[in-house]
Amino acid sequence: MSERFLLPSPPRDGRATLEGDEARHLARVLRAKPGDEVTVFDGAGHAWRARVAAVARDTVGLEIVAALPAAPAARVSLSIAVALPKGDRQKWLAEKLSELGVERLLPLVTERGVAEATDAARARLERAVIEACKQCGRDRLMAIDPPRTVAEAVAGAAPGTRLLLADPRAAAPPATAAASVLVLVGPEGGFTAQEESAAVAAGAERILLAPHVLRVETAAVAAAARLV
Repeated sequence: MSERFLLPSPPRDGRATLEGDEARHLARVLRAKPGDEVTVFDGAGHAWRARVAAVARDTVGLEIVAALPAAPAARVSLSIAVALPKGDRQKWLAEKLSELGVERLLPLVTERGVAEATDAARARLERAVIEACKQCGRDRLMAIDPPRTVAEAVAGAAPGTRLLLADPRAAAPPATAAASVLVLVGPEGGFTAQEESAAVAAGAERILLAPHVLRVETAAVAAAARLV
């Protein structure tokens, strides 16, 4: 079996247990039997080959066969702070940023935003991240932060983080990346003057991502593709 499964907790003493949807998919959809081998990962950067030991209604017991090599460390720790788009575009956004290696997604609360980062919306984003990581082979889950304003996002950035503000009116392409980068992407109506001022006052550099105005999710993915 080539599919990957997310563990709820790391293995202990050479054993691990799949639970919930992951266990039900392996047991009921793929009809796993004792002796079948799968790949499991913990979402924190570690993965293992494992052998099915026992199949129950909502759990699958595993024996760890071997640890898999860790992926190389990312060149840039990239966070994308973005005003969420509507509907299924949110899932697409989370999937693509996960595939590209973005470390953290920060939903922004903006005056012109069209979608709220409710608990239910964040849960859907987290599920999209899990599915994307299972598909693309990424062992570390992209984090989904609680919603923040622009001022809160820049204030919460780690010391030394380069702040970039996506702006279709900017004259320059993205600057060379630092070790840690936070990109701010506004809603389709753009940031307000007050929101832009909060970012610039914190040291954000205006950057141009493309010669045309981009949709929210396109801008976020374009930033990730250039900087990660």
